[in-house]
Amino acid sequence: MRSRLFLFLISVFALLVSVERSLPQQEGMDPWLQRPVDDATYRTYLDFFAYSKQIGIDLRVSGAADKEGLRTERLSFQSTPGIRVYAALYQPSNPPAGKRQTVIFLHGGTPQGKDEPYMVPIVSLLARAGFSVLAMNMQYFGERSTDLLKTFSELEKHERLYNQPSVYLACVTQTAKDVRPACDMMMEERSADSDRIALVGVSRGAIAAAIIGAVETRFRGVAMLFGGHFDALEKGHLAAACPANYIGRLAPRRLLMVNATEDSDMIRERSVDPLFKLAQQPKKIVWTKGGHGYMTDEHWKEVIQWLGETLALKRST
Repeated sequence: MRSRLFLFLISVFALLVSVERSLPQQEGMDPWLQRPVDDATYRTYLDFFAYSKQIGIDLRVSGAADKEGLRTERLSFQSTPGIRVYAALYQPSNPPAGKRQTVIFLHGGTPQGKDEPYMVPIVSLLARAGFSVLAMNMQYFGERSTDLLKTFSELEKHERLYNQPSVYLACVTQTAKDVRPACDMMMEERSADSDRIALVGVSRGAIAAAIIGAVETRFRGVAMLFGGHFDALEKGHLAAACPANYIGRLAPRRLLMVNATEDSDMIRERSVDPLFKLAQQPKKIVWTKGGHGYMTDEHWKEVIQWLGETLALKRST
């Protein structure tokens, strides 16, 4: 069963997210890749990500199902006034008693978000490994879609969101304001161990994870799957939305990056290597031989092992 699931993940994940496009490379790199902002400037950015616990999460469960040893809950919660976050919680049907190791999962830039066909097997795989996994929709995707994005083509996403500096900054900061109360909700309502929570992001979600992981210090580690500084169609962003200004501040929390040698979207020389260089120890990068999103069963085992080791470490490390 696990073997078939791994093969399914390999084929579907690679097919959907690695449309091998001949995209133009960026003309240049923003200055923060060479020199991130100083600590005083960075501290001013933290106000963008602040959220209030006073409004309450107003947790609502719209459905639950048990299938093949996994229990899936469809739920939503309030993150900021008037904003509801839609999520799905995956965990073993009969989890062990006590507090649980938890993963917050951020999807890539695809229309259905957390419910995209290639995302569900990934989250299920992590849950079968013993983690409680909360997959949540980012703003403009899935149940949170608006008129901003209609076709979800690469050109539309870049013209209307990724290459609109103020709009993109607002999206990044809202995502952080969604993730932080998600941690509260999981600890208060779903038995998450406050000392054993990790953040995992794929593609666009990985870029967001580099930023949010620095801001939200409760995460023990951050796994960026096929992320980087920016993708091949991006022209630039504001300093407060630049992962180069955050990734070096993840330490002493652990960082794992998984990237592909033939990725025409997150280009190694321009996007991945310079960003990884800015990260501090403990850090690790794994290279797959393929396009954007391609992973073998051995790569997935390595991610799961890293998560297990990361969440097993004592806070003092």
